[in-house]
Amino acid sequence: MHHSTRQQRWWIGIIGICLLIAGSTVSAQEWVYTVVPGDNLWNLCQKYLYKVGYWKQLQQINQIKNPRRMQPGSRVRVPMEWIRVNAAHAEVIAIRGQAVLIKPDGTRQEPVTPGTRISLGDRLETTADSNAAVRFADKTVITLHEASQIRFDHLSAYGETGMVDSRLHLMNGRSDTRVTPASGPGSRFEIHTPSAISAVRGTEYRLSSNPQQQASTFEVLKGKVAVTGEKKTQLLLPSFGTRVETGKPPLPPRKLLPPPVIDPLPEKIEQLNWPVTWQAQEQAAAYRAEISQKADFISPLWQQQVTATRVPLPDLPDGRYFFRVRGIDDIGLEGITQVQEILLDARPQPPIPLSPNNGQLFRGSTPELKWSDSSDAVAYRLQIADDPAFGHLLVDQNNLAATGFDASELKAPGHYYWRLYSLDATPEQGPVSDTRNWEIKLIPDKPETHLAVSDSAITTTWRPGIAGQTYQVQLAADSQFRELLQEASLQTPTWELQPVSGQVRYLRVRYIEPDGYEGPWGATQRIDPTPDDSWIYTLMTGVLGILLL
Repeated sequence: MHHSTRQQRWWIGIIGICLLIAGSTVSAQEWVYTVVPGDNLWNLCQKYLYKVGYWKQLQQINQIKNPRRMQPGSRVRVPMEWIRVNAAHAEVIAIRGQAVLIKPDGTRQEPVTPGTRISLGDRLETTADSNAAVRFADKTVITLHEASQIRFDHLSAYGETGMVDSRLHLMNGRSDTRVTPASGPGSRFEIHTPSAISAVRGTEYRLSSNPQQQASTFEVLKGKVAVTGEKKTQLLLPSFGTRVETGKPPLPPRKLLPPPVIDPLPEKIEQLNWPVTWQAQEQAAAYRAEISQKADFISPLWQQQVTATRVPLPDLPDGRYFFRVRGIDDIGLEGITQVQEILLDARPQPPIPLSPNNGQLFRGSTPELKWSDSSDAVAYRLQIADDPAFGHLLVDQNNLAATGFDASELKAPGHYYWRLYSLDATPEQGPVSDTRNWEIKLIPDKPETHLAVSDSAITTTWRPGIAGQTYQVQLAADSQFRELLQEASLQTPTWELQPVSGQVRYLRVRYIEPDGYEGPWGATQRIDPTPDDSWIYTLMTGVLGILLL
């Protein structure tokens, strides 16, 4: 008896579930219309249905007492099969680069421009470095990225109800989709690939199809997406994705990589090809970087896939842009993006300083400044200062047409710093060039030597040099110093020689700078030999010898 009761309850439960399913199916076949002021059954039927004659059935189904004056806010149930269905069109709303629209008969429509209409059976193809954004009748937008192909298999609308049935086939490439929420049971949006089908209503997600790998990837950012492959379905929630290979069911949902952390950027980027960097993600096999003029990225200006954690910005006109980057995992799922607004102000590009070499030292001369000719410039601004912060400007020359400047007026010893700006025709001043510097030092003086002669030594002295200077001394047997007798490098301004007889010697001295620069030689000093008195002793010896005889 107890067993029989359990069986009865089991069958009652099954019947109840079936009734619920049947009820939901029935309700799913009805469109519910909300009455607005001025509505009646006749104008409702005329606007939305195949024929006005359905008003009697609508009155019975909805138990409407007065079909001429219906209560605003009340709801009218309408069977789906009565609603007028018509062909719908999609429209290209943005394009970058080049794309081609191929009609069902094979004819090609080029160029594709904003406003190009897309009909049932058309195929849209983008070339390398291109993308196209397409809007459907219900305001759903899909961005078809570079080197991609998509076919529009079904485009229809249920009159003016807002319900649209769109079915596409992504044959190759990548797409971003922003689907408008469903407005009734007739709303449908599906994208087929060679390996899977995605069905959504009211969501944002990405999809890719790779014929070479025979696989598709799906990444959900908002809402939910049902992905079906080999008669098995995976429901993807926000921040999850899956991969589907041809002939296989979808992989279990995988959590998408979190947004990367972009390293701090300057408030204003004034250099072309500025490198944007971000923190590495352990599970990322690669990264995708994109730039757009608008925050919605419906039509990105540039994209690049890299394995490094840095990418140089492309050459773009000055202005505000949005940069975003996301990680790509080992099965090709692309993660959540990190977006950073950037301000690019790199034009007109500054010239490149050419000469003198940075840090070059000048003695007894001054430099001729030279720089490259910037293609963005009609003139240049040159600044020269005696401090690296340019707080004390010595030269601030504007509207220089030439690519050079004579700095001969700047003769005082010290460091000089210089930088340049380009000016365009407006005239707008661009970002500053690299700062360079040169140094001017005086040529060391010629030392004046003084000789002090005694019986035991000859002492040579000269004026001490400045801090850090040393002294080079040469002693030679000839005034041209071809035959050196002695040479010395000294730290003190004095040198002692031994007297010699029978030989004339020559002495000279010069200052040596701390950087090794050799100053001019001082005046050559002649050092005469000491007197030779040996003849007196010889004479006296001879005289004494004679006397002793």
